[in-house]
Parts: sequence; C-alpha cells; structure tokens
Amino acid sequence: MSFYVRLKYYFCAQNKKMELKKDFGFWAIVPLLVFVIIFLGGGLYFNNFYVLPSPLIALVGVVVAMLMFRAPLRDKINTFLKGCGEPSVLTMCIIYLLAGGFATVSKEIGSVDSIVNFGLSHIHPNYFPIVIFVLASFLSFASGTSVGSITALGPIVVDLALQSDTNLGLVGACLLSGAMFGDNLSLISDTTIAATQSMQCAMNEKMKANFRIALPAAILTLIILFIFGKTTTSQVFEVVHRPYEWILMTPYLLVVVLSLFGLNVFVTLFVGILYAGLLGLWFGKV
Repeated sequence: MSFYVRLKYYFCAQNKKMELKKDFGFWAIVPLLVFVIIFLGGGLYFNNFYVLPSPLIALVGVVVAMLMFRAPLRDKINTFLKGCGEPSVLTMCIIYLLAGGFATVSKEIGSVDSIVNFGLSHIHPNYFPIVIFVLASFLSFASGTSVGSITALGPIVVDLALQSDTNLGLVGACLLSGAMFGDNLSLISDTTIAATQSMQCAMNEKMKANFRIALPAAILTLIILFIFGKTTTSQVFEVVHRPYEWILMTPYLLVVVLSLFGLNVFVTLFVGILYAGLLGLWFGKV
C-alpha cells in the first residue's frame, strides 16, 4: 500500500472520529422529546398511559433519529445495534425480565393477596387512613410496582371508605402517596433498575440515599394522619378476618433482605423466583 493511500485512510478515520464526537446540540434530544410528547400526549388524550405501548412509541423515536441525520442506512443500523448491545443496556433488560418474573410468580401464588388480607384483617377503624398508607407503602416497596399496589388495594379500600363514611379523597391520597413512596424506595422497581444501571451505582446505595430524602416526609405524613386523619364518624366498618398465609409473604421479605445485604441482583431475583415457585408447588398454587 502506497504512502498516499495510507494517508488517505488515516484522514478518513480521523474524519469519522470527528463526526462521532460532533456535538449536535438541541437536535440530539429531539428523538427523546418525540417519545415523551407521544407518551404523555397519548396518555392524557386517552386518559390512560398504557393504551399506547411504550416499545412502539420508542420505535417511533428511533425512526425519527434515523431520519434526522444523514448517513448510510447501514451505518445507522450498526450504530443502533451497538447501542442495544451495550453491557449496561443488556444488564438492565435481564434485570427487568427477572424482576417481572419474580413479581408474576409471587402474585400467582397469592403473596400479594396474603399481604393485603393480613393488613386489612388487623386494621383499626379509627386509624383507617394511616393503615392504608403503611400497607400501600410496604406492598409497593416489596413488589416494586406502585400501579400494582393501587390495583390490588383500590377496590377494597374504596369499599371500606364508603362503609365507614370516611373522606374518600383522604383515603385515596393515602393509597396513592403510600404506593409512590414504597415504589420510590423499592429495590426491584423499574425506575430503580433504570437509574442504577444507567448511573452504574449499587441498588442498595440508591435506596439508602432515597431513604434520607423520602423517610422524613413519610414520618411527617404519619404524624399528620395520626392527629387529623382519625375516623371520627359513628359509622365504622366491621373488621373482617380475611384468609392469609404467613409463609406466602416471605418471598418479598427474602428479596428485600438479600438486597439489603448487598447480594448480586441477579442472584437475589433468581433465588426469589425459585423460592416463590417452590412455595407455589408446595401449596398447589401452580
């Protein structure tokens, strides 16, 4: 190869590096803005943020990104695939799958129902809002989903609130805030997984940092509910004993304890799935 050809290849390589390092400014976030606008706009229009599948909206953002920048289609696809193959992205996807598997298996064997029934069986009518806040917080923290906690508790909580003539707005606020509080601290929440993997930090460290921020607000909320949130109406609901199994609550406790001890998240979730599955076989749930 002649000196001229080598020099030409060298300058071509340098130009490619310069193109990769080029700062596109505002245009670099346009595909992300497209995703956010469609997601929020669709959710507000349909009054349901799950009507439009998020993977489909993300695909629209990818198409916009490919159309915006001038380059051979093969280069665009290769760049996209390299990004998908990043170890941090693959790690996050695998954790999502394991967390989803654990949540599904635990729900199917009755862990969620046992936690809900345990809390409602020991509820004190005069402290109904406080119990709902605590129960929603724990269930969301253990399961890693605020929406799932609201779905599990919502119908029962509304029915009990109507029976006792308790302020429905107050009870709803306790349910929503408790679910959001628990989800914010959860070690297997999708937002926690995304944040820790993208920032390359440990999940238990993120939870400790969140505790310092969110726990004072939760304590203040409990104090306010204790003082002003008592059920003072003469009509109170009758506490009904609901069936629950102590051992069916333990899969969530196991995952929380293992995570707090800093065990690898893959091992933690795999052990949780295996343990929940064995409980399901033992109790004939699967």
